[in-house]
Amino acid sequence: MPAIYFSLAYVQPFADMSTEKPEDGVTVVRGDGQIVGLRLDDPRLVLRLSEICANIGVDEEKVWPRLRADADVLLGSRAATWGGGGA
Repeated sequence: MPAIYFSLAYVQPFADMSTEKPEDGVTVVRGDGQIVGLRLDDPRLVLRLSEICANIGVDEEKVWPRLRADADVLLGSRAATWGGGGA
């Protein structure tokens, strides 16, 4: 299964970057000393997201909204992409 990465803050391309693994399967990405990303090696770790956030000192209310999935086809509308219309 693919990992899940949460981008939590922007960082300049030239910023001093580092990573740390506070526990198996969890990687914290720091940029200029602040946490800018969180990587979960196994997507099932999202079930422990609140606990992980508490352990690393990140407000979970900033992390949960970053969780995304595929676009919901039930919310989309199908329309002609070439500009045509129905008769």
